[in-house]
Amino acid sequence: MLDHRLILLATPRQIGVLDWRPGQMHWLGEFAATADGLAAFRKIVVKHAQLPVLLVADTVDEDYRSEIMPHVQGHARAELLARKLKQVFRNARFTGAWRQARETTGRRDDRYLLAALPDADWLTPWLSVLHRERVPLSGITPLAMACQHLLGKLRVQEPHVLLACRLNNSLRLSYYQNGLLRFSRLIGGDTPTQLPGNAADEIAKTQLYLTGQRILPREARLHVLLLDPGGQLDNAQAPLNADPAFSTRLIDMASLARALRIPDDFLAATPEVAPLAAIAGEDVQLNLAPPELLQRHTEFRWRRGLNMASGIVAAIGLILSATYWLHAQDLRDQAQQIQGEVQRGDARYAAIVQNFPTLATRPDQLGLTLSLAAQLTRAPLDFNALFMPLGYALSAHPEIVVNAMTLQDSANGTADITLDARLADFDGNYRAAMSRIDGFVARLAATPGVAAVERLSSPVNTAPTATLSGKTTGETKPEETRFTLSLQVRT
Repeated sequence: MLDHRLILLATPRQIGVLDWRPGQMHWLGEFAATADGLAAFRKIVVKHAQLPVLLVADTVDEDYRSEIMPHVQGHARAELLARKLKQVFRNARFTGAWRQARETTGRRDDRYLLAALPDADWLTPWLSVLHRERVPLSGITPLAMACQHLLGKLRVQEPHVLLACRLNNSLRLSYYQNGLLRFSRLIGGDTPTQLPGNAADEIAKTQLYLTGQRILPREARLHVLLLDPGGQLDNAQAPLNADPAFSTRLIDMASLARALRIPDDFLAATPEVAPLAAIAGEDVQLNLAPPELLQRHTEFRWRRGLNMASGIVAAIGLILSATYWLHAQDLRDQAQQIQGEVQRGDARYAAIVQNFPTLATRPDQLGLTLSLAAQLTRAPLDFNALFMPLGYALSAHPEIVVNAMTLQDSANGTADITLDARLADFDGNYRAAMSRIDGFVARLAATPGVAAVERLSSPVNTAPTATLSGKTTGETKPEETRFTLSLQVRT
């Protein structure tokens, strides 16, 4: 559906409509350039107004120029081409430029093919119908460009090819160099080209013109392809092959149908679809439509891009939602499975407990009994080993008076002793008192058997955040020098 489009083959006398999509096409008919033909054409356009349209022009009034211009990009290239097209084709409305290749030597300039429809007033009625019905016009391109894609489908490899194509009682001669269009001319139906001699003469004249314009190298041999569903050009092959400057080959309808992948009977009934089917799925390389005619196609592409992006986002959202839903279902199944296992475990536990013998006491009392038994089986504390270090430190500091002492056993091979003491005498000198206490603490810490000493309180709070308070006069008492220590002694 994204590539569904209408391909129009427009001539000054009529217009043909091809409804094309990949792998499927329908010829919707031809409509004469009359009031009735325009009305019938409008009905077809209204029916397919949502589809993009490519118009292929087949007219005698066309002009081609090859130009070498400096290699520029972006806005500078657009300005350069616009100025060059106006200089070459003056006030022609339908003009276009196609950058074909870049030179390999010198400044490496770009080679362009400039094309125009100098007299295209006959296109105005058809374009007016498209404009009124707001049809997205993707471009206007000459029939010679469609024939270039036709050569690509036929896989023609010769470097210099002249395609002689007879459609709608007219003969079109198009020259392609290395598969790229360089020149094309249309010989109208009023010229007697149906005779083999006249067709061969027109091809020879075209070869002389190309050589004179230095478009075709003089030493090059021109490979001529004859495409004529009516078979009127078949007799021109022998005269051309007699000339060593030409090599000629006929393109039969069966080979053309296989190359384009369309039915033989459909191609035989409507041979005009051959170049249209060749260009249908390709990008428009040489677009002669002015920008104002392409505005609706630009809007159409934006809408289609936004719709595609919305579809992709919606698809991603659906996929993520389905993924999360499946994951949630999996988690729910796992939770139900775990809950079932827990219930089965509880049931087995209840069944086992029912078979247990009746206990004389509760399980928590058994735990207390075991803990008490563990304590009773432990070796008793060695009080001599505990108090010996403390006695050594106190004998070295007789000014320390012990007020209270608390002993707590520990299971890791140590005992915790909390010592509450003071100095025997105090003269109000807190600095000297703190020095004597610090000496006692240091002596305890250095005594063998003492694992750690921590001061819990002291006469003076030396913490940085403490607030200074006290008095400088009055009696001093030894109780003011009380301090508390926590010792860990190895048993």
